[in-house]
Amino acid sequence: MSHLSVRPSVLYRLSPLTLARISVAFAAIAALWLTVASVRAELIALVAAIAVVISGYVGRMLAGQRSAVATEWGLAGCGMLAEFVVYAGIAAAVGLHHATQLGLAGNALNGTFVAGFGGTGTAGVWRLAIIAVILTALTAMVDICVHGPALPGARLRLFGPPGDVRLPLACATVLIFGARAGFLVVFVLGVAALIGTVIDGNRQVRDRGELRGYRGDGRIAVWIGKWVDGRVPPMAPLFVGLLVTGVLTALGLRNLPGILLLTPVEAMLLAAFASWHPHDGRSDWLVPPLLQAAEYVLIAEFGYAGHVWPPLTFAVVAIVGLRHVDLAYRVRGSLANGIDRRGLGWEGRLIVGGIAVVVGIAPLAYAALAIYLWWRVGRDWAVGWSARHAAVDG
Repeated sequence: MSHLSVRPSVLYRLSPLTLARISVAFAAIAALWLTVASVRAELIALVAAIAVVISGYVGRMLAGQRSAVATEWGLAGCGMLAEFVVYAGIAAAVGLHHATQLGLAGNALNGTFVAGFGGTGTAGVWRLAIIAVILTALTAMVDICVHGPALPGARLRLFGPPGDVRLPLACATVLIFGARAGFLVVFVLGVAALIGTVIDGNRQVRDRGELRGYRGDGRIAVWIGKWVDGRVPPMAPLFVGLLVTGVLTALGLRNLPGILLLTPVEAMLLAAFASWHPHDGRSDWLVPPLLQAAEYVLIAEFGYAGHVWPPLTFAVVAIVGLRHVDLAYRVRGSLANGIDRRGLGWEGRLIVGGIAVVVGIAPLAYAALAIYLWWRVGRDWAVGWSARHAAVDG
């Protein structure tokens, strides 16, 4: 009897952050087995993906409705990282074993739009993985913007948070129909999660927190915004920047000659004029996710135009997403003022990417950016959150 009574006490002492880390470990297991590219391996990956969801969900249950900011960020960050790892595993499997994009019943999709979804070859599958990363990062950011400090992000939800049921459903679909169909499932569920988060958060008006700090402005954006001293509302200049960026992206940045590649960056810099605005308008909560969505798309397009290795572009987009969410939770926890000085800010990263493509050194610039940002986020996590984590785990 004494032996049996030990187990519940051990499980009870597991903290939400410990379970979050365990979920990332299960995601790594799933990704590794996905790269083996066999029915048995993909079944093991499916079981590991289910374990990711269970451990993450139990962690959110233990955190409860009023968890500490460090716990919220730990759950969200580990959930995002788990998704990134699995998506990388799905794409890498196609690169290592081209036939894995078909699945057990993949021939049934021949002649449909799914067969060419994302573009041809391995690069097309990596493009889908990058889009999946963007959806994951935006879901986490919308969750922060919609639910202010009065309603923390670590709520008891099965559908919606990073690391949710998208992963096992994607792995099951990869097993049966292949990688492209798996990413299609991720997109459908990701968009549904975004819509559900917005509906959930807009049911009643509440304090949404320091929205201006969630933008991720760097030194340049802050300097530009200082000239108008917060008198420019954020939506108007952002809309113009998004319009220009959207048109040029649809036409294909790869087709733009020379210096014209910097046009979308210049258009997005219009959003910097609102960097000092308090973002207290009814729809201003949309500004941070929309601004960051444009950044992710441009980083991906610059990588494509600059012939950057797709996994490297994936790594840059993934770490930028983690950087934005990390900064937002720091602002919520009063550990930062929202100015991303060391991470270059959204405008700094776009300027670096755009100039690198124009000069012809995009692969080198992306490699340096990936190494620096992953080191920066890892160091900031270890140093900046250590005291808060000790308080939560203690």
